[in-house]
Amino acid sequence: MKYLGFVLLVLSGCVMAEEVYYCSDNHNGANGFWKNKETGQYERSGFIEEKFKMKLQDDGNIAIDNGGEDPNPIFNKDLFFCSTPYPGNPKYKNNKSCVKEFHSGVFFNFNQNNGRYILFNGFGYVASTNDSVAIHIGTCTKF
Repeated sequence: MKYLGFVLLVLSGCVMAEEVYYCSDNHNGANGFWKNKETGQYERSGFIEEKFKMKLQDDGNIAIDNGGEDPNPIFNKDLFFCSTPYPGNPKYKNNKSCVKEFHSGVFFNFNQNNGRYILFNGFGYVASTNDSVAIHIGTCTKF
């Protein structure tokens, strides 16, 4: 029994401190270009605003999950590997610049101080596929 306190103290250091946020695009905050299949040209377009859950993990990376209901694979249970821009500059210590796992041309930038994010998907245009080029801006609120 006298070791119970010690065990609890050790285990408390192992408790995860992951932060969960609810995020949504701003009104008219989803824009980009879609490929017109008739002309083969990319044209400006608005996109449907997205809502999703985001988890800021203990390792500094970000997981995004919309519950698997979105036909857009950008938002379906994705892991983003993150770094801090301008390392060593305290002004940016709570900012994340992230790339989607498998480096598929999807980027996510997030500011923990104000909850703002930008999500960008642009690989389709570069790779000559039919994928749209999209940028989403919005805010996240901590649960």
